[in-house]
Amino acid sequence: MTPTGRLTVRALSAEVVPEGTLVRDARGGLRGKVVRVFGPVDRPYFSVRPRRTPTPAEGLALLGATLQRE
Repeated sequence: MTPTGRLTVRALSAEVVPEGTLVRDARGGLRGKVVRVFGPVDRPYFSVRPRRTPTPAEGLALLGATLQRE
């Protein structure tokens, strides 16, 4: 999680997810929307604006978690 409250997510492959794509957690809960794609082409990063700012405990639970695009 960045100081501005966004989540930085690393892609598992070279597949680029378009900005505006909604992402969900493993339980199917809506986590946010991709607002920026950056980094290396072979495995980019995504900046995700969460629906709401996660609590510190929720932020820790997201470390290493897999998010899925909608």
